[in-house]
Parts: sequence; structure tokens; C-alpha cells
Amino acid sequence: MKEIPLPQTQSDRARKRASLRRVCTLLGVLTVVCAVAAVLLLLGVIAAVIVAEFHPAVSLLCYILSGAFAGGAIVFAMLAILFGKASSRMNRRTSDFCERCDDENSFYIGEGTLATFGATQMRIHGETGGKEIFVPYSEIRTFSVCMRKAPRERGEWSVVFEIPAHYLLKDGASGDAEPALVQTDAKDRLYRVLSQCGIPLLGETPAPDAKNVKFKPDRKFYLPNRKKRKRALILLAAGAVLIAAAVPVAVLLDSAVGAVIGVFGLFFGGRALIAFLGARAMLAFYPEGLFWRESERNESMFLKWSEIESIRAEEQKGFPVLTLECMYGAYRVPRVAGSLEYLQNYRPEKIGKDA
Repeated sequence: MKEIPLPQTQSDRARKRASLRRVCTLLGVLTVVCAVAAVLLLLGVIAAVIVAEFHPAVSLLCYILSGAFAGGAIVFAMLAILFGKASSRMNRRTSDFCERCDDENSFYIGEGTLATFGATQMRIHGETGGKEIFVPYSEIRTFSVCMRKAPRERGEWSVVFEIPAHYLLKDGASGDAEPALVQTDAKDRLYRVLSQCGIPLLGETPAPDAKNVKFKPDRKFYLPNRKKRKRALILLAAGAVLIAAAVPVAVLLDSAVGAVIGVFGLFFGGRALIAFLGARAMLAFYPEGLFWRESERNESMFLKWSEIESIRAEEQKGFPVLTLECMYGAYRVPRVAGSLEYLQNYRPEKIGKDA
């Protein structure tokens, strides 16, 4: 990431910071506007096709419009992607600039909260002042973590600090709580600071020459989502009814109306079928690690075997789960039928004695 140069005076830095944040806001707004425009143009395609079916006299014009709308939707969708990527890059550069405005050794560990590395201790403080917390390096453990959403080498790198809870609890609170974990984005400047302060970095570290290899599974286990499948079956039945009704409507009333009903039936039925087939979570085992994906497909994680210290079979709120113990914390995933038995043969060294 290319760093934005720091102005010399505090007033110039404040103006630059405000300017960068305005650019971030503008890019975010442009991303949303282009995405909405793409959706509206797609709706325009559908509307133009329907009008063409009901009004043959203007069908040629409607088909021309539908083609123009489709082309515009593609253009705006591509612009939304480009603006989204530019917004993400600018947000990272602006965040880094704001950190360096505070101190070259400062890093965000939360919204408006910074950790600044001194000679012997970490200073946790608000961006605009307020209470400060000092934590000696001797009481901090630091981990390099790669959050992978898919079974492949690429992921989002971060650095996690394990801090004794009593430093962050309110006065008078118990100090027997589990250590707190705070996270910041991984970057070369942070690695340099950790090295200068003599803070050991545990866990996996980024390999500069690593390729984004996609891993191949040895075994997959599926867990159906009954609620989602029930909803999908209802929509599938509705789609089937529309398709069945399209034929008599086309024969007895109007062929155009029957065609429209049939198109809607195919659309809803196809969507419902895809939703039914996708309404299942997956637990998969790879030579490189373990992969979990929720049935909604928007929540997933891949953990390498080197990250997982042990695996225990437990119950959480009455449901069987697998607890994956890592150096920096624990993850829990549903214990799909047959997965524990497979693990006991596949990775026996990872299974705890009480599993």
C-alpha cells in the first residue's frame, strides 16, 4: 500500500484528513448509485419485454430499449465494481494516514481507538483523547492471523493482540475474565514496529512468494437447513402452478398473457430450485485444513491445521458442536453426523482426549 505523505503542520494534516474522508464518502456514494442504477436498468429490460408482448405495434421500439437498458445495466454494474474497489483502497490509505497523524507507531484497534507502541508498553487511547491505558509488552501476546473465507491460500491478514482483561475492565470489575483480543490490519509498518519493540509474532506469517492455490477436499459433510428448504418448496410449488396455468391461459384467453405467466413461473421455480439445493451447510476436510460454510453462503471460514491446536466434541445450547481451539481463541461449528468419526481417523492428533 502506497502511503500518503504527511503534511508538516497539524492544521494541514487536519485539512488533508477531512479531504480524504470526503473522497471516501464520494466513492462510497458513487458505488451505491451505480449499483442502484444497474438494478433499475435490469427492471427496465423486464418492463420493456412485457410491454412488447402486450403491444405488438411498439414491440420493435421496446426491444431496442431493452437492449439499451441491458447494455446500460452492464456498464453501471462494472462501474459499481470499480468504484467499490477504489473505495476500499482509499479507505485503507485514509485509515493509515490518520494513524500516522497520531504517531508513526499508532494503529487502529477499533472505531476511533488507537494503540501506540512506546519503548516498553502499548498505549491504548481514543482518537480524540480521553482515558489512556498502558499495557507492558511482557503481558501481551501477539498473533498473525489470516482470515480465509474460502479453501485457498489467499485471505485477509491481521494482527491480534491478547491483553489481560483487567486492563480493559472498568474499575472494580473482576480480573479473572478471559484475556481480551483486539485486532488491527496487518501492514509492513506494523511488522517493522513489532520487530523494533522486540515483540514476538506468533502464528502464520505472510509468505511474499505464496501463490493463491485453491485446495482440493478429501471429504465433505452436509447439514440441510430444513426451514430454508421448506420455504423453497413453497416457492417451487407456486412456480409449478404458474407454469401449469400458463398453457390453458395461452390457449383459452391470450397467448401473450400465457407467455408472461409461464416466464414468471419458470423464474420463480428456477430460483426456488436453486435455493432448495443450496439450503445446506457444509463441513469439509482438506489436506491443508478445515472448511465450514453456512447454508446462507455469506458466512464461511477456512482454518489450516497448523492454526488448530485441538478439536473437542461439545454441546452448545443443546446442539452438538466441534470446538476448534486455536492459539488466539476458539471457533465452534456444528458437529455434522459422521464428521467426528471421520476426524478421529483423518487427524487423530488433533482430537482431544475428552472428545
